[in-house]
Amino acid sequence: MTLPVTNATLLTSLQFIVHHRHVSDSFMGLILVPVVEKFSEHITAMDEAYDNQMNFALSHVLGASIQTALLNTPLVVLVGWGLNKDMSLNFEMFDAVVLILAVIVVGNFLRDEKSDYLEGALSIFVYVLIAICAWYYPNPKEGDGVASGDTSGGEVQKRMMGW
Repeated sequence: MTLPVTNATLLTSLQFIVHHRHVSDSFMGLILVPVVEKFSEHITAMDEAYDNQMNFALSHVLGASIQTALLNTPLVVLVGWGLNKDMSLNFEMFDAVVLILAVIVVGNFLRDEKSDYLEGALSIFVYVLIAICAWYYPNPKEGDGVASGDTSGGEVQKRMMGW
């Protein structure tokens, strides 16, 4: 019950955090929102990994990501198309590089079907590296660039967030 309230509170305060606290959009989208949103799944996966049930841990961690990639993202694009809103998947170079890096790292760790502390430490290192890069990555100008998906001064974003 508290998780949806926490998510709603976080999402309503995004504008304030980005503009007044000068936190980048990339950091919010890649680090802060997913950590809060998936906190219970992360705790479950860590408990299962501690109990040496790696298949269950991986299914909890990777299952939500695969569900988002294969169901939620195309659904958002189709709903945006139906509402005549541009929800294209035209990513910036930074987002594409981070996605490719994450796929390569996870793929290499899963290839041998074994895990150890070094692979866990390297995964945390890559995550921290992505977090640092996202923190310092500059925000796109409102209504400018491919990340906004809008050429009319960010009107779609303002309507969606209720600003």
